[in-house]
Amino acid sequence: MSALNSAPTPASRPRGDVRDRLIEATTRCVAKVGLEGTTISAVAREAKVSRQTVYKYFATKEELASEGVRRAIEDSEERILARANAARTATGFALELFFAIQDEIALNSIVAPMIQLLNGADARNRVLSPELSAFSRRFLEPILAYMPEREPDLDEMTETMVRFHVSVVTLKSERTRTRDALRAYLMRSLIPALGLPPED
Repeated sequence: MSALNSAPTPASRPRGDVRDRLIEATTRCVAKVGLEGTTISAVAREAKVSRQTVYKYFATKEELASEGVRRAIEDSEERILARANAARTATGFALELFFAIQDEIALNSIVAPMIQLLNGADARNRVLSPELSAFSRRFLEPILAYMPEREPDLDEMTETMVRFHVSVVTLKSERTRTRDALRAYLMRSLIPALGLPPED
């Protein structure tokens, strides 16, 4: 995950060159057949290039797959923040961010399998590592446009949001089964925990 922190932003990433086509072909292959089923040959076919061309840019399948997964995560981040940034209030931003992440987890065939890892206690503990906390913090930073005075609290707010997400993803209950029930639950619990005002 450390590569994620130094990755170029989606807007600055060049698109259309051969290396980029290979990464996009990899994300499509992983989405279709999973990481284990993705091969150099399959990526070459998907990108309409030779295997030799793939090896000019990537030494191993693992290197190629890592780039493909990173691209999928970057693209997910872009979609999530676009939805959340459409909110008119800090509370609306936090709720939309939560739901955008939930939807991305449910719909993104590359991101979704990673969530299964949260069933293990070790993986859950790593979610709050300094590295992943810094990555997660980027999702909440735009909330400062609504409430700049909360900047000193941003790390704690990030941890609170991550804890709620892990809980909702791994533990199902009647309070989280439907979108309406989850929204009501978040308004009663997450929004006050984040120190945000209730919506009208």
